[in-house]
Amino acid sequence: MVQMKSKLSRRQSPTQSVAKKHLKMHLKRIRNREYSRLRDMVPSIATKDKVSKVTVIEEAVKYIDELHKALFERLQSKGLQNAPSSEDDVKDFIQNMMPPNLFSRTDSTPCQFEKQQRVPSYLLQRKHKGSSK
Repeated sequence: MVQMKSKLSRRQSPTQSVAKKHLKMHLKRIRNREYSRLRDMVPSIATKDKVSKVTVIEEAVKYIDELHKALFERLQSKGLQNAPSSEDDVKDFIQNMMPPNLFSRTDSTPCQFEKQQRVPSYLLQRKHKGSSK
């Protein structure tokens, strides 16, 4: 009898089921929108209509690597005294340049321009109309 009662208490009400379904769909829409935004920022796939999520991530990583190499070459060509001497040094250099709270949810504020945004929009904390926070 106890087992039967615990199974019944774990079931969701129809309202809870609908709310859960809406939440899943909302999160899926956000995730798809962010993949689309990332795709638009990567030149090699920005003009393609259909690209898999895996391809978006792979191409984004390649593009970031290309940007690192371009920065490395630029620093070397300038002949700076403290210029990083290897690609690993460039990555360390870049990480040291980033603020420590770059990916903090509480410190993030939405930017007007997408290119200036440092954190994906789904990580940004949103204020509700009725909220006084």
